[in-house]
Amino acid sequence: MRTRRTVAIASAALGLLLSGCGASGGAKGAAPRDVVKLLSGASKEPYSARLRTVSSEAGARVYLSQGRANFNAPLTGRFDEETKAYGGEEVVVTDARVYRRPAPRGRAGGPWESFDASTAEGGIPLKNLRGYAQLLVDHGARPVVADEEGVGPVQLLAARIRPVDLKPVDAVAAGNLDGVGVIDTEVRLDDQGRVVRVEQKFVGPRGGATIQSTVTLRDFEPPVKVSAPEAS
Repeated sequence: MRTRRTVAIASAALGLLLSGCGASGGAKGAAPRDVVKLLSGASKEPYSARLRTVSSEAGARVYLSQGRANFNAPLTGRFDEETKAYGGEEVVVTDARVYRRPAPRGRAGGPWESFDASTAEGGIPLKNLRGYAQLLVDHGARPVVADEEGVGPVQLLAARIRPVDLKPVDAVAAGNLDGVGVIDTEVRLDDQGRVVRVEQKFVGPRGGATIQSTVTLRDFEPPVKVSAPEAS
């Protein structure tokens, strides 16, 4: 697995429910949907969503990112990050570059550093969430109705995949998981076919610690303008 600094659009993560496993707290009276039709009928218009990512290693949180990102368009956004290694940071993702600067609590941010846009990607393919959900269906996932806080009844898909399976969906995300074995993955869809949660769990390369991450999407709105920050 490549080790690189990533923004919220990041990391591979929690997926405790596998294909064929039941989900607790299913919505009463709701029935599973035809998720293939649900995905194909989802709007392809650009939108933005409030994005939150939490990652842990061996049960200890190592990463938290919160902000708003654009989808169905170049993946861009603005985020506040906290990492075990780097502390607090502000992050701006444009379609060409990623900008980061230290942001200690109660103090003004430091100078911006610029990185290639590919560093905005982790192991979860946020550039192609619809394709990710379809991948789970192709690997045997069958929808189970579950309750999602802040959303209501959702269609839960879960399957076990490998990094090589991810390549057709997002080659960069697959490359970021190089060296990982199997990935337990869960995706949840709302009634409009939008992904509202992605969870993954895997063991790091060479018998490393268990890595878990959860990405949630909320407050869907029109796209937001994101531009490179002014030099400080």
